[in-house]
Amino acid sequence: MPSQDTTIQASDGGAIPSYLSLPESGAGVGVVMIASIMGVASDIRELADKMAALGFAVSAPDPFWRDDDSGVLEVSEEGRKRAFARMGRVDQGVNMGDLETVIADLKGRPQCNGKVAVMGFCFGGSYAFLGAARLGTDAGIAFHSGGISPFLDEAANINCPLSWHWGDEDHAAPPEEIEKVQAAFAGMGGAELYIYPGGKHGFMQPTNPAAYDEAIRDASWARAMEVLKGL
Repeated sequence: MPSQDTTIQASDGGAIPSYLSLPESGAGVGVVMIASIMGVASDIRELADKMAALGFAVSAPDPFWRDDDSGVLEVSEEGRKRAFARMGRVDQGVNMGDLETVIADLKGRPQCNGKVAVMGFCFGGSYAFLGAARLGTDAGIAFHSGGISPFLDEAANINCPLSWHWGDEDHAAPPEEIEKVQAAFAGMGGAELYIYPGGKHGFMQPTNPAAYDEAIRDASWARAMEVLKGL
């Protein structure tokens, strides 16, 4: 299964670092994975390889490559402090331009069949939503997403499946956030929202052992794969 660290030419002339994992043969749906504030860590890479083994073409760019403190950060008090600091320095408009570039790069590869979904983890969840609303992606999927309620007025622009997965103990998604998303998704065809009892923020990530939950990970992953297989 071909996988590699590569770079993608950005629109401003810079180079976007990305972990690329491609199927060994054939062409499948492309998936751009947007990582949490900790970066493109081992758990993201393992999921990318897992998807490539199923026939998907996956690109996981570093969403913080423009920051002086880029790359993967350790899951520690200091690492989290640095992660939140660099998240606060992100220019979302610039990152959306990078996302558009990464999508175009993936669509241009022979291992991609021309369809592309965005899959976000934590911080990356808003990009999964905005990719669908602004860039016309073929699906948006998010696990323990950051808040998307500020963007729900753009839901009318979405014409693809959405699959959102939250735990009911997620400190980053208070009940009022989930209620707003539930109300918006209820009026959209193909938008799914799942709430997992006992799920914490980070349930998908073994690199976050305090939150990781294998049962919830497996259940939410299976539902996400059904969406991608239906494209």
